[in-house]
Amino acid sequence: MEQIVREILLSLVGSSSSWAIIGMMSSMHMFLLLVALSCSASFQVSGFVPHQRDVLIRHVSCHHLTFRPIKQRRDSLHAKQQEFDEVSHANDRRGVSTETLLTAQRVMGVLSAAAWILISVTALSYHPDPKFADCTLRHNVLTMSQAFAFQLPVGYATISALSSPDYTKNTSTVRRRLNLAVAVASMWLASSTAFASKFAFGYDLYTWKLKAFASGIHVTNGLLALFAWRRSFDTNKMTIRSCASRVIRGTIGSLWSIGPSKPCSDPDSPQLVSGNNASIWGLCTAGLLWFTILPIVSPYPLATVPTILGKRLSRPASAFTFLSAVCAFCLKESAESGAEDDKYQISRLRKGLMIGSALHLLLLMLKLIGVDGGGLLLPGRGLWEVYPAMLAVPFATASSIIVHALVCFAAL
Repeated sequence: MEQIVREILLSLVGSSSSWAIIGMMSSMHMFLLLVALSCSASFQVSGFVPHQRDVLIRHVSCHHLTFRPIKQRRDSLHAKQQEFDEVSHANDRRGVSTETLLTAQRVMGVLSAAAWILISVTALSYHPDPKFADCTLRHNVLTMSQAFAFQLPVGYATISALSSPDYTKNTSTVRRRLNLAVAVASMWLASSTAFASKFAFGYDLYTWKLKAFASGIHVTNGLLALFAWRRSFDTNKMTIRSCASRVIRGTIGSLWSIGPSKPCSDPDSPQLVSGNNASIWGLCTAGLLWFTILPIVSPYPLATVPTILGKRLSRPASAFTFLSAVCAFCLKESAESGAEDDKYQISRLRKGLMIGSALHLLLLMLKLIGVDGGGLLLPGRGLWEVYPAMLAVPFATASSIIVHALVCFAAL
């Protein structure tokens, strides 16, 4: 039998078509091998791995032969496209409503500033105390200027930062903080106007029309800021409980974060030489927060520091001091993070705090020098006669001057 097979093979090799037959058999063998490999790959995808896989594809990595089924890939692509469409529609809706919201906040910011100016002029254009009834127009102008010098630049900087055209993680965080600060400050201003005697040591100098107008403006501005804060999350799952929980946790976390995360005592350290003023901004935040609380909890004359607005407006003006403290905290956080996408907001906040603090210090220096009837340099007794409250608490007054000077130094 073996001899017969040998003779047949020899005869095939010797024939002219022998090499064609051998090539055909080799092609069939390669085709069967490819079919086996394909079946092995498909079994692997479906969860079944043949026992002879290592023998068939010994030198081929498994991940090269793994393919998703067509239906699974189609469903995945459909889900991704649907998710993309939902996000796109949500961004479109947010874009329109955000523009409207920012415009409304700008308008309400201007109206709030107008309401504060009307309140300040009404309260400070004359003194209700007979002891100061003979105050000159110069004194009243200086006092009213003190109510505008710091408050208006800080308010403008806040509203300007809220209208930032960029929408990133950092800008959204700053915007949320500022919206909450505007809400708190607006509600405080509304309360101090509606219940003036409770905030002004018994003085009630506003008509009911002015109270209704100013309180309505401030309340509307505060509610609008709360709505903008709530809208920034773009979710329907933010209930009243979750919002309150977020505010409480964020407030406590912010208080613990006032200090720098990486303090450095070496003035030659690259961290400080590079212009990173996180430590100074943290100290400014603590000082401004302290001077926010001081007029509220302290009796006269300590309650008149740092605004130097007397009994009539020192406590209501704490709203702007609180607003400046939040701005300083945002500057501290930005200095630590080194982010580049919030330059517009940070620039606005820094310039607003610097201008407001510089004007506030300028007016204080003019009063101390003696432009209002005499003082430390100019002849006269005006400083001691018309500013007895400021001189009665020299330590608190000097501390407020230091804090505002630090703000100007950090903002340079």
